[in-house]
Amino acid sequence: MNKLLIVDDHRIFTDGIRFLIEHSTDLKVVGVLHSGSEVIPFLSGNPVDIMLLDIDLPDMQGFEVASMVKKYHPHVRILILSMLDDAESMGRMFEVGVKGYCIKSDGRDEIFKGIEKIRKGDSHWPKSYLELLSKQAGKTSDSRLTQREKEIIALICKGSTSGAIAEKLFVSVRTVETHRKNIYRKLNVHTSVELAHHAKKHRIT
Repeated sequence: MNKLLIVDDHRIFTDGIRFLIEHSTDLKVVGVLHSGSEVIPFLSGNPVDIMLLDIDLPDMQGFEVASMVKKYHPHVRILILSMLDDAESMGRMFEVGVKGYCIKSDGRDEIFKGIEKIRKGDSHWPKSYLELLSKQAGKTSDSRLTQREKEIIALICKGSTSGAIAEKLFVSVRTVETHRKNIYRKLNVHTSVELAHHAKKHRIT
């Protein structure tokens, strides 16, 4: 678990992070790409364990790249490196299977911590974001959830899509989406990542 790929269009940043990684860790940087369209062809011919991925790429968004990587190369562990520190960006990345998220302005030590955590199979998310989710969870109650809603929460937390949930529960996708909206409203959450943290903290599933 030591082969690392960097995907970021800021060449000064990639030169710097590559130098730091190669001179401060035992990780091997096997490639540096500057566009999203290069990623899948590169992975098809080169073994990669960890990918550092920026959200804003010149040809496509990072969540699109992450989605393709998780589909065709699910073993690759992805750590986002971005200037974006909003909950929506982090939530979208969690939903496509990203293992961690680092804000570039947090500095080298935080990035290295994130790399090491996902390398070990753990996840890594900004402390400010986890605190926000904790505060939101503390203000909500799951006492009004129906049994069917709890079943759907469990499936969402496992990464199932609305289509897969509908098929498993023998209901329509529209019904699942209605349940999802009701769950979000009752628990005061807005994304699957917030729901997952709430469910884990309150042991809903």
